[in-house]
Amino acid sequence: MTPDDAMMINKLLADYGHVVDDHDWDRAHEVFAEDFVFEMGDSGRPDLHGIADIVATFKGRNMYAHVTTNVSITEDDDGTVRAHSKFIGFPNEGPPVTGDYHDELVKTPAGWRLRRRRGELRQRKFFD
Repeated sequence: MTPDDAMMINKLLADYGHVVDDHDWDRAHEVFAEDFVFEMGDSGRPDLHGIADIVATFKGRNMYAHVTTNVSITEDDDGTVRAHSKFIGFPNEGPPVTGDYHDELVKTPAGWRLRRRRGELRQRKFFD
């Protein structure tokens, strides 16, 4: 992975927020791989598979904005590229939420795309 790859992955993670928050579904193919899976098991909802499933599910969502930050990119021995990042979400109702994204990315002829994403909401914790 080159420095340009890392820069383009950071751009991809930013573009996710712009596409989803703005409901700019004509650009969804710029963010998601054809075989994309959003793992939703932690939320008690079924996983989402592919762009059509993302669009159908997110059209009625109640999150008007979110920010992705603290991006850490790694490459496994087998060449799998992963990103771990933090997010802050702003729902239409209620306080902001924060959490972690765990992503698997793939480089396609058209550029980097999200192949898998798992989001985890963080709960407020106090440490000893």
